[in-house]
Order: sequence, then C-alpha cells, then structure tokens
Amino acid sequence: MSINSKLELIKIILEMIRAPSYYLDEVRRFIYQKGVLDFGKMTSLPKSVRQTLKTRAGPVLSLTKIGETKSDQAQKILFVTRDGQRLETVRMLFKSKSGDHESLCISSQSGCALGCKFCATGAIGFKKNLTSEEISDQVLYFKAKNLPVKSIAFMGMGEPLANEDNVFAALKIITDPDYLGFSSRRISLSTVGIIPGIRRLMRAFPQVNLAFSLHSPFPKQRLELMPITKVYPIDQVMQTLDEHIRLTNKRMFLAYVLLAGVNDSASHAQELVKLIKSRGKYAYLYHVNLIRFNPGSTVIKFAKPTRDKIDAFRQILRRNDISHTLRQSFGIKIAAACGQLAGEQPK
Repeated sequence: MSINSKLELIKIILEMIRAPSYYLDEVRRFIYQKGVLDFGKMTSLPKSVRQTLKTRAGPVLSLTKIGETKSDQAQKILFVTRDGQRLETVRMLFKSKSGDHESLCISSQSGCALGCKFCATGAIGFKKNLTSEEISDQVLYFKAKNLPVKSIAFMGMGEPLANEDNVFAALKIITDPDYLGFSSRRISLSTVGIIPGIRRLMRAFPQVNLAFSLHSPFPKQRLELMPITKVYPIDQVMQTLDEHIRLTNKRMFLAYVLLAGVNDSASHAQELVKLIKSRGKYAYLYHVNLIRFNPGSTVIKFAKPTRDKIDAFRQILRRNDISHTLRQSFGIKIAAACGQLAGEQPK
C-alpha cells in the first residue's frame, strides 16, 4: 500500500516528461510544508511543468468540501471523497487565561460499523474506511487555508483502530517532518478498545496520546451500549492499557459520556473508582474525561444528566482522588460535538 498516492502519481508524471528528480521534493514541500494546493502557484517549477501537472494530476486534495457550519468556537466541514462518501472534520477553539488553543477533530472512517447506541455516527452504519490521504488531507485542508491547528484528535467519525493500516499511514504523513510535521505529543487517538491496534500504536507511535472509550464500568451494561465489548472485554482492554502505561509512562485517558439515568449514578461512579484503583501502581496515570451527552438527530433515546447529577458523580471521583475533568462541549448547535457527527448536509 502506497503511503501517498498523490505523490506517486506526480512522480510518474514527472518521469514521463523527464523532469529532474528533485522536482518531486519541490512539489512535496509546496503541498505539505507550505500548504500550496495549486500547481500553478508552485513558482520554483518551470511553467511548462506546472501546466502539465495541473492538466494530468488533477486536484491535489482527495476531498471536496460540500458544506460548512460555524459557531463561536467550532467550525465543521463536510467533505465528500472521490467515491462519493461523506465525512466531517471539526476545528475547535479552546480559550483560556494562558492563551487560545486550536484543535482539529478528524475522521478515520465514513460512518462506523460498531453501533455504539449513543453515537450518531454509529447510527448511520459503516460506509467506508478512509484512505491515508483522505485522513491526512483533512489536516492539509486547514493548513492550506492558513488556519492554525495546534493539536489533532482522531475522534471524528469512525473507529481509528478498525482502519488500522490507513490510520498508521496517515500518522506517518502527519508526523513526518518532510510532510505535515506535527509532534506526536500533540496527537490524540480515541478507541473503543481494539487491543491489537493499541499494541501496535504503543510500538509505532508511543508518544501519541491514547483515550479509551469506556462509558460504563459494568461489563454487562457496556456490552449493551457498545457491542464491541463482546470481542474486547473491559478487563482485557485495561490490562493492555496498563501495558501501554508501563512502556510509555504516559497518562491514559478514559472517555465517559454521561447518559441521564443510564450510567450517571453513584454506583457507576464508585465502580469507576474501583476499576481505576485496581490498576495498582498505574492508577495515578489514569484520567477520566467526563463528557455530557450531546443529542444528535439520529440518536434520540438518551439525554444529558442534570448539573446536580454531574456534580454528584464528580464529587465521588474527587473524594477518591481520581484525576478527572468535565470536557467543554463546543459546536452542539451545529451538530459538531462529541457523538453528533453523522455526515448530514447543513440546513
């Protein structure tokens, strides 16, 4: 599998016209380091070469923007692939006293096959695995628009580790200094617990931050909410996460979407404490990301808990010295928040 089919095609075209081999490096620098997506603007190349590339290579981006919605702190782009499948990418602006921080939430699949009951993406079913370029081109799109991005999260549509080869090839493009050059430490990947993929990630990209989508500490209930639990049970995933911590010494994130009357009780909080404390010497490196449920057009059976219920849940974690945060939810009004991405055309 080619890591970068667009450069492979450009290489073939340059060889056909007997252009110097270093032209390929020039094109790569223009695209990935300067964000220039128009061959006509690659001014260090002869005009005849630029025209040939423009005629024969086609569009640089593998994605076409077909929709955009914005709120104060979120921008959602709806893309379509060349084979007609939709995906969404969200750029978020985090504001704090120490300064603003722009984060990009990218998709790894169009749709998702895992069928998590509270997720809008899962409700639309699986459409396709995105190629490495379709994944990395989401980042390239914003670079070309001169919109700053300081961190990247594989938390958009799809399960990244169910599209393992393409995601790892995309990570190579995103982190390679000759391409997009992002630090692995500024990249996060969320998974439902695909154990072989977690093990591969800890070997290939040990500095990438990992988040495990837990959502219930009770195995039977998690199976009802997330059918993948039958394949990768909680205890086996947690053992793998311990191994990840042992090898990388990095903090491990547990994502927990709070669903009113479903997983927001005191007993859930207490069982979550028990699960983390059972990690022994690794317990202090587990951090819980609490997320208010964000209703979507395709998921209507759940609701977000009241503020009092959330506070009570957090109080139990706090009393037991469990590191945790309540995630800020951006883009709810434009269906750009966690669990809301369904590839729908903006209204």
